[in-house]
Amino acid sequence: MVRPLKSLINENSPLIVPLAYDGISARLVRELDFKAAYIGSHAVSSTKYGIADIGFIGLEDMADTVRRIASIVDVPVIVDGEGGFGNPVHVAHTVRVLERAGASATHIEDHIFGKHLGIPQVLPVKQAVDKIKAALDARDSEDFLIIGRSDALTNEGEEATIDRLLAYQDAGADALFLARVPLPGDVLNKRLREEARVPIFMTNGPDYSAKEMGEQGADVVLYPTLSNMVAASSIRSALELLAREGSTVDIIEDYPAFDLFMGAEEHRATARKFGLLPQR
Repeated sequence: MVRPLKSLINENSPLIVPLAYDGISARLVRELDFKAAYIGSHAVSSTKYGIADIGFIGLEDMADTVRRIASIVDVPVIVDGEGGFGNPVHVAHTVRVLERAGASATHIEDHIFGKHLGIPQVLPVKQAVDKIKAALDARDSEDFLIIGRSDALTNEGEEATIDRLLAYQDAGADALFLARVPLPGDVLNKRLREEARVPIFMTNGPDYSAKEMGEQGADVVLYPTLSNMVAASSIRSALELLAREGSTVDIIEDYPAFDLFMGAEEHRATARKFGLLPQR
């Protein structure tokens, strides 16, 4: 069953959506009461295979992550659908797989290749629109949101990119995703704010708070790399200490607290109920 996302977007200004890519990050998203979670290809590629996000992973990698994360976070999960992993026929299959895996939304992109190499190549608008239409036709529930994303900004410019996004809106997209990380002084395009009839998604800008991005017009702010990058930094620090000193005496490893965080006490209670552990 799809966990509805649309009402959450309407109730929050903006909706803050952190990355959840594994069991630990998913538990933290739930514990800290975030209202939605995001699964992006960058995190799946880096944490599952240790490779850069330039198109090596596939649909099943994303769906497998959704299956593991959705039941833990117990909130709507927004999933990176890449370009639908092919033509409109593949897009339809992608939507069905992700929806049945437990996702609540996916964004379909208009790039061909090169998104994370600096200069994305994008599809002609009609082909990109056909992907949005195929996605809409394929979903089982209208609660599953189809987000039209454009990566055309680098090589087509702002106005042409807005034209694309509005074309995706006209095709029926439930939300629009402008692929741009805001830099100091950036302001969300006035025309997009005025002509968008559906929510606008953006990724976090390092120099802006979510509130400031909401004031610019973003309805949803995604944090697609925060959790995995912070995790990598923390692990590096600990391992550097171990490599340098051959010791972890200066690192706090609170196993009992971590065990409780991971839900061990619930399983102990079940074990006691069935006589597998002594009663307290």
